[in-house]
Amino acid sequence: MNKKTTGATLEVLGVAAPDVLVLETRLPTVVSPLESAIGIFEHRSERHTIDRSRLLLLPQGAKVRVRAHTSALSFAAIGFADAVIDRAVLLNGRLGVTRERFDGWLAIPAVVPRTVWVHEVIHRYVFECHALEETASDAARFLEVELAKEIYFLLRDRDGGAERASIQRERSEPVRRAVAHIEQHLFGWTAVSELSRVSGTSESSLLRAFRREVGESPAAYWRARKLEEALHLLSSGSHSVAEVSERVGYENAAAFGEAFRRRFGRPPSTFKPRKVIRRAPS
Repeated sequence: MNKKTTGATLEVLGVAAPDVLVLETRLPTVVSPLESAIGIFEHRSERHTIDRSRLLLLPQGAKVRVRAHTSALSFAAIGFADAVIDRAVLLNGRLGVTRERFDGWLAIPAVVPRTVWVHEVIHRYVFECHALEETASDAARFLEVELAKEIYFLLRDRDGGAERASIQRERSEPVRRAVAHIEQHLFGWTAVSELSRVSGTSESSLLRAFRREVGESPAAYWRARKLEEALHLLSSGSHSVAEVSERVGYENAAAFGEAFRRRFGRPPSTFKPRKVIRRAPS
């Protein structure tokens, strides 16, 4: 018999390729990659590739094999205890939120869009509970109930065939091809001429579209993604700074350290492996 608990749980986890992490859920759980990480989540016969544009919802008692899509993956797993769901239903019953419908949806794995507000709520919740370690604060309680409410409406909209737009803006086919090529060759630079070839458009047209749709040049995107992968590797605890520097394609550790400091405001040696954090029941 399941024991009724209060509060939510937060696990901030990392896994480096080619390792496999097994995630077992004790509660209905929302899985969200951190930053621009991409993960592959296998549950029974289903395989889901989840990035910053989507969330994976897992039922209580799920056993999931997790792998990094590139070099490493960091992700948050937020579990909803009964009290959180009850609170979300109580505060939003007038909006049509019902416990019976919610439980039915949460019993089935699902992929839903990561909307702008859900992205903000998850970001604040991870910061509050993980970075600040304020696991029992009023802000943490508000954010976990707000997230549960938003998940309910995302599931309702999906069930009704009216899924909302994700935080990831729609990209044109040439830009999607260019981004995919960069991701596939992340640790070795690909010239713009090569990106133009695989995208099927001219260099000038690709550069304009890339800046418009991604917000930066292909080179800037490539540099940022390499450093994000480095952060994920350091957070996984599987590699030293020197090993990470070499793995992500820097010629020397000094150049890597300087680029990392400019990107994240601190040298790579100050980043420790992420730990599992659980909000204590109240």
